[in-house]
Amino acid sequence: MNGGLWHLIGSILAWLLVAACVGWLGWLWLRAAEDRPGLIKRWLLSVPPLAFIFLYVGPRLDEGGALGAFIYVGMLVAAGLVLAVIWAPYINDLFSRPLTNIFDGGRTPPDKEPLTSMVEARRKQGRYAEAARLMREQLAECPGHFGGQMLLAEILADDLHDLPGARAVIAEILTQEHHSPKQIAYALTRMADWYLKHAGDVEAARDCFERILRLFPDSPQAHMARQRLAHLPGVERELQRPKVKLEAPRADPHLGVRRTPSSPVRHEPAVEEEVRALVEQLEQFPDDNEARERLADLYAGPCGRPDLAIEQFEELLAQPHVPEAHVARWLNRMADIYIALPQGEAKAR
Repeated sequence: MNGGLWHLIGSILAWLLVAACVGWLGWLWLRAAEDRPGLIKRWLLSVPPLAFIFLYVGPRLDEGGALGAFIYVGMLVAAGLVLAVIWAPYINDLFSRPLTNIFDGGRTPPDKEPLTSMVEARRKQGRYAEAARLMREQLAECPGHFGGQMLLAEILADDLHDLPGARAVIAEILTQEHHSPKQIAYALTRMADWYLKHAGDVEAARDCFERILRLFPDSPQAHMARQRLAHLPGVERELQRPKVKLEAPRADPHLGVRRTPSSPVRHEPAVEEEVRALVEQLEQFPDDNEARERLADLYAGPCGRPDLAIEQFEELLAQPHVPEAHVARWLNRMADIYIALPQGEAKAR
């Protein structure tokens, strides 16, 4: 009696444990499912064939001899076919999804993008305030979107001439941690351009480039910021330069009747003066690649000092984070200089 009672209690506990495990797995399955109503529907449709298998066919497999076994096995196959019809699409999707995700990106929805077409349409119509308002509405739905924020800042700076508003947008971008260094540097560079273009504020532009140097000291962004800093004094002089009236050149009235054709007069600065100016520029801004490359060209050409030209190109190549296109151009220029030298073909290679 006691043995039968303990056996019954053990069976009940075992079934409760199985039910708990099945319920827990079912809950996890349901929570991770994308089509929860469809999954619940499959579960409900699976109850009759499973009950038929375990409650009716299973206990009778040993009855009826060979003929009975054949009949009951056929019933099992029929119930299995019903389950296959219910679950085949789900199982097929389960095993094929990892492969199809490689090509279509899976079922993860794409990042929401702001609709800028309406904004650009308003800009083309000259309705700048409305374009800014629409862009702000789009950013409310896509907060932190870099392209959308930069478009808003561009509208404020270029169209509405609202530099404080554009500066506020750029400042907000700088507080967002999900942007890349390249994007942050681009935002600060655009702000510097707006300072120069709309306010002529060289110092504010300088602060933008210096901030790039502080944020990303040893990076390609810092390299480009140094190039821009090297030309800010020239920009300042350009802003202070008076406007010059341009006149179309006049043709020689005696052209075609002279015995000896006159040679055109060229107004070029003296090479020595240009070299001196470039050297002074490089003393103040050693990272000015444009000035150093021009100095190397003058050394290799009019000055007749290929050795000094090679030194300038070697200094250019020694810089970190130089764009590959610039490196290729400088190496080609060095090769041209070496080829022009006696026995310089080996070094050119």
